[in-house]
Amino acid sequence: MITIEKLNAMGVDTKQGLARCMNNEKFYIKMVQMGIKDKHFEMLEKAIEEKNIADAFESAHALKGIIGNLAITPIYAPLNRMTEMLRAKMNANYAPIYKPIKDAREKILSEL
Repeated sequence: MITIEKLNAMGVDTKQGLARCMNNEKFYIKMVQMGIKDKHFEMLEKAIEEKNIADAFESAHALKGIIGNLAITPIYAPLNRMTEMLRAKMNANYAPIYKPIKDAREKILSEL
């Protein structure tokens, strides 16, 4: 089961996330669970594999808002970088940039 302590240990800024959820720990945990399971993660990975920059941007941008509001820093930092690269339509290998996002997500998912 995910806890504030476990999220803190993973580098999540729970103080900021909780503040956005009216300091309601139960609500924040519920939002983290929903956010980390969002369909845009799979959509982003697929778009990256297919080198579809437009779809990858849409998914990354949506996730940036969700993950940013929850202050899930280990995912937000590389996701923010990726989103800006995609916004600029940079032709790059996005798989290595996505890997820390995927790894951090899987670590949180394993605690749910």
